[in-house]
Amino acid sequence: MTTGSQIVTDFISAFGRVPALSVVRSGVSQNVFEVAGAPECLLYVKGRSEAPYRWGVTANVVERLKRQKKRWFTVLLYETKETGYLLSSADVLHYIKNVWPLAGNGDYKPASGTYLARNAPFTSFNEFLRTLRAQAS
Repeated sequence: MTTGSQIVTDFISAFGRVPALSVVRSGVSQNVFEVAGAPECLLYVKGRSEAPYRWGVTANVVERLKRQKKRWFTVLLYETKETGYLLSSADVLHYIKNVWPLAGNGDYKPASGTYLARNAPFTSFNEFLRTLRAQAS
C-alpha cells in the first residue's frame, strides 16, 4: 500500500514532467514546496493513503505561510497523486475560522465531505495544474 508521504513524493515528481515548471522544498516547512514558472507560488502538500481521509494541517505552518509574499495554496491528496483538493489561502483561512477543529497537537483536522464543502476534488494531475494556474493568475 502506498503511504501518504509516497503520494506526496509522486505528486511533486509529476512537476518534473511539466515544461517550464520546477519545484523545490521551501524553507517554510518540509511539506511546503516552492513552484517556479507559471505559476509562481507555494504549495503546502499533505497526503493520505487510506480512508477515512483526514489530514493534519499544522497551525504553525499556516501562520508562516501567511507571512510569505508569494501566493500559497494547500493540496490535500488522497489515494494517489492524481486525486485531492486544491485550497486557496482564502479557503484555508475560511475553514480555520469556521469549520476545521484544532486538535491538541496544533493541527487543524480537515476531512473529506463537509469539512471541504467549498472545494470540489480534482481527479487528475492535469486538472490540478489547470485549476492552480487559473487561481494563481
